[in-house]
This record gives sequence, C-alpha cells and structure tokens, in this order.
Amino acid sequence: MKKVILTGLTAAVLSANAMAAEVTGYTAPQSGQAATAAGVDANFQALITAINDNNTRIAALEAASGEVASLNDIVSGATYKLYFSGGIIELDDGGGANLERFGGTADLTFNSDGSLSETFSESGRFISLDANICDESSCSHYVDTWNDNETGGGSWSVTGQTLNVTWSDGDSEAFMLSSDGKVITAGGGNLDEGDGTSGLETFVAVGVRLAD
Repeated sequence: MKKVILTGLTAAVLSANAMAAEVTGYTAPQSGQAATAAGVDANFQALITAINDNNTRIAALEAASGEVASLNDIVSGATYKLYFSGGIIELDDGGGANLERFGGTADLTFNSDGSLSETFSESGRFISLDANICDESSCSHYVDTWNDNETGGGSWSVTGQTLNVTWSDGDSEAFMLSSDGKVITAGGGNLDEGDGTSGLETFVAVGVRLAD
C-alpha cells in the first residue's frame, strides 16, 4: 500500500508541474498492478532531474533580471539630440564692449568603437561696440551673423557618470549622464579678467537619448 501511495504522489506532482522542464523517464502505473521499488525509484529520479533542470533555468532568469546595463553600454551605439545655448560679454577699459549669443542643436552618435559622429546646426550673432566711433547721436557697430550646418567627429569615453568627449579640433567637454543614461548635460560660467578687459561666458547644453 505504501508503494502505491508513493507512486500516486509522484504522478500527481509530475502532472501538476507545468512550470518545470519536460519530464522524461516517467512510467505511469498500470491499473491493478502493484508498484515496484524500481519503478517508484525511476519515477522519483525523473522528478529530481526535472526539478534540478528547472532550478537551473530559474537561477539563469534571476541572474539575467538582476543585471543592470552599464552607462558605457547604454551610450555605446546610441544617438543623442543635443540642444545648446551660450553667450559672451566682454568689456574693455576704453568703454568698448563685445556681445555674442549663439545656440543650436546637434546629433551626437557615440559609435561602439569609441569614435564620435556629429552633425550640428548653430546660429549666432557677434556685435562689437567701440566707444571710439560713437558720438552724441549715433554709434557704428561691427556685426557678424552666422548660421552654420556642419559635421564633425571625435572620440568618447565614460568614467563613472561622466561622458568625456574630445572633438576633432582638440577641444573637449565633460557631460554629466543621468543615472539611466537617457539624458546628458553640460554647462557653466566663466569670468575672465585681465589685460584691460573683463568677460563673462556662459553655456548650457542638454541632450536626450533617441530611441534605438
């Protein structure tokens, strides 16, 4: 009777185990036949094999679900749409001043080999106010306006949450990455005084990762 109960229990567990791997080696008991020790043992071995295989699969799924892509992996191969704006104000001891404003957009593609591809559009205006050519009624100003569409390149790397970019002309910029890698930002201000002039330069840039 004990062997019959064990055989029935094994069959019930195996039939209910829909989430487990396919069970092989199980032999269903025949009606009216007494269970043998060898038959019960074989069925239990089939169950153990299926459980072990299932545990392996579950462990692999848990490991995969716990993996978090690094910021380097998120940036690599991705394109970001960057919006930027800046300005410069310069004053000199003679009463003159230079004013500059610029802004635009750029598409930055961070290639998987560490290279950078850039396409950008920038508009700006520079105005020079020279006190020496002003009188009581009017002033003459030098004005330069531009609207550039260009392509460029460079290289990139990620350290922590910092995206380091070196442009093709040798200049560099350090962008801050959001924790999920979907946003990059840069900017700040710089006050420069000396040689009879003083100037203030400000700049801000925000980029968003485009869908793959």
